[in-house]
Amino acid sequence: VVSTQSTEDVQKSVKVKTTMLGDDSENPKKKAKEPVSSGKLQFSKFETKTKEEVDVQSLKKKKKRKNLEKLLEDAKKSKKELQTLKKATDEQSGNKLQDKAWKKAISMAKGEKQKDNPDLIVKSIKRKEGQKRKAKKEWNERVGGQKKAQKEKQKKRQANIEKRIEGKKKNKR
Repeated sequence: VVSTQSTEDVQKSVKVKTTMLGDDSENPKKKAKEPVSSGKLQFSKFETKTKEEVDVQSLKKKKKRKNLEKLLEDAKKSKKELQTLKKATDEQSGNKLQDKAWKKAISMAKGEKQKDNPDLIVKSIKRKEGQKRKAKKEWNERVGGQKKAQKEKQKKRQANIEKRIEGKKKNKR
């Protein structure tokens, strides 16, 4: 349906209808209740994200932690690949080598940790194993200490019970 009214006629009719409905544009209190907007920023109006949007964003932000052994394996593979690319003399290998160097430089500039040095990964694996051994040793000492303390308490309790029984026997005589 095409309207034959001009835009001025439509605006006039809208004004007339709004004044008929009781729109007091002069009342400052009613103006304050309406949301004030300037560009993209709106005051007194909140938009919340749905649960699905939040889940998608959190999945994007979460980084999967790789197993250190897997990282070591990948680092060794990439090191071998770099060596083969350096030995090759064709343009493709040179381009691949340059691309890898650029990717590494960009990731370093972003502040990402470089996990491509096999020696450092081996070092971190050994450190982690050492931490595990230390924690296991401390746990065993703690459990052993608790068992020892429990045995001492039971021994003391038994001695106190025997002492009380002997005291009762003496009082009967």
